[in-house]
Amino acid sequence: ADLQQMLAKILTSEDEKLMLAMSRLVVEMGDWYLNELLCRRLFELDSDNLEYISMLGLAVDEQGRYKEAEVFHHQCLEARKAALGVAHPDTLDSMNSLALAVEQQGRYKEAEVFHHQCLEARKAA
Repeated sequence: ADLQQMLAKILTSEDEKLMLAMSRLVVEMGDWYLNELLCRRLFELDSDNLEYISMLGLAVDEQGRYKEAEVFHHQCLEARKAALGVAHPDTLDSMNSLALAVEQQGRYKEAEVFHHQCLEARKAA
C-alpha cells in the first residue's frame, strides 16, 4: 500500500525533476507502462517540451504500440525541424525514431526513406 500511495503522489506531482528521475529509474527496471504514465504527466505539465514528447513516443514504442508511437515521433520531428533545423542531432534522433516506428509496422519503403534522409543529414553535419 505504501508503494501505491507513493506512486499516486508522484503521478500527481508537479515536480518535473522528481518525475524525470523516476522515469530514468523505471526505464532501467524495464517498466515501460509506468514510464508512459510518468511521461504523460510530464507532457501534461509542459506540452511544449519536445524531450517529453520524444520520451512518450519511446515509452509507447517499447510497448509495441507503434502506430501511436509514430504520431508522437512525427509530432516531435516536425517541431524539432522547425525549432532546431533538419541537421540538428535531436532532430535526427526523432527522424530515426519515426523510421523505426514505421518499420515496425511493416512499412519498409517508407521507413527506408526516413533512414536514408537521416543518414544523409548525419553525413552532411
